[in-house]
Amino acid sequence: MKKKILLLGFSTSLLSPFLSANNQFEVFTNFDSEIYTEAQPIKAFIDDFDAPLTSGDSAFTYNLFEIGAGYGGFKIGLQSRFDYVLNFDPDTALYTHTEKNDLPFEERFYTYYLDAKQVTSNGVFVSYDFKLLEDNALTITPKLSVFASTHYQDGTVDGHIYSDEVEGDIDVDYYFSKDILFKKYTPSNNPESIGYSFDIFANWQVNNDLQIGVSVKDLFYKAKYDNSGYVTGQAVEVPYGVNSDGNVISQPTVSLSTSDNNNTQSHDFEMKMRVQAFADYRINDWFSTALTVKQYDQDTFSQLKGRIHFWDHWKVQAGYESKSEAMLFGIENDYFGLNLQTDNFDLDKAYYANINWYINIKF
Repeated sequence: MKKKILLLGFSTSLLSPFLSANNQFEVFTNFDSEIYTEAQPIKAFIDDFDAPLTSGDSAFTYNLFEIGAGYGGFKIGLQSRFDYVLNFDPDTALYTHTEKNDLPFEERFYTYYLDAKQVTSNGVFVSYDFKLLEDNALTITPKLSVFASTHYQDGTVDGHIYSDEVEGDIDVDYYFSKDILFKKYTPSNNPESIGYSFDIFANWQVNNDLQIGVSVKDLFYKAKYDNSGYVTGQAVEVPYGVNSDGNVISQPTVSLSTSDNNNTQSHDFEMKMRVQAFADYRINDWFSTALTVKQYDQDTFSQLKGRIHFWDHWKVQAGYESKSEAMLFGIENDYFGLNLQTDNFDLDKAYYANINWYINIKF
């Protein structure tokens, strides 16, 4: 499951959406891809889960490509997204690592918990820069995206499994376009959905040297899928029992509702919002620094970076981010930017990777 989903991602960035609004016509494009895994490096997480196990309970990838045009504060364009978010219990990571590497199991019940969301979508967006305060010091930019989607996963598996025995209890609440968990309940036709998301950005030029801002992505995100495949219910397996006659019998209990025989359902899909805040300080003509804090579900990342400014609006930058322990290197100006951030340039060992670029041409 992780391989088919995470291979498509390579992770969402620190690309700033706070572009100055003016009356120039502009065309622009940007790409932003971010991936982060815990418990295993990215490659092992995707492939065989065979690297040394580390602590952790989450993984995600956010990927966005946009192309569009703008004039006088308005922007409109096309976008394509791929998002995947996984929360899991560390005990589940231990169980998976033990199973996949043929290691000895402990004689106990393992907690088995997975909560995964994955969606691919294509659509359009529109945004507008509202200029407020003296000298237009405050810019507030709402952004609405409307998209279509036929591919998604939305599932929770919660229960306990005893050692390597067929014993335990599992609750399942799983909706999908393709059944990659049980591999037998995929609907004959892809579900169809029209959804929307709403972002908001605020940027305040406090004075000539200090700028602060905040972005909230997916403040609202909802899509309704018709004709979805699904598996819901509970499975309990006790390896043996004894009846009134003293005979040893198996006592499994399975109570699952499924989309077998194309018995599909509608499903509402939502994503959790992501919040990012920054403070940017211009030290002098040559140097500036910025502090960024971002919150993705249960994970908080803090980044400090420094820049060297040269020529006409060019800057090179480098930084370090806590939690991901990733280094950032990039070059930017008003029209072009390229940034790469990772905790290890040997991607077989990296837990975090982020690449983003943008092109903005004004006429």
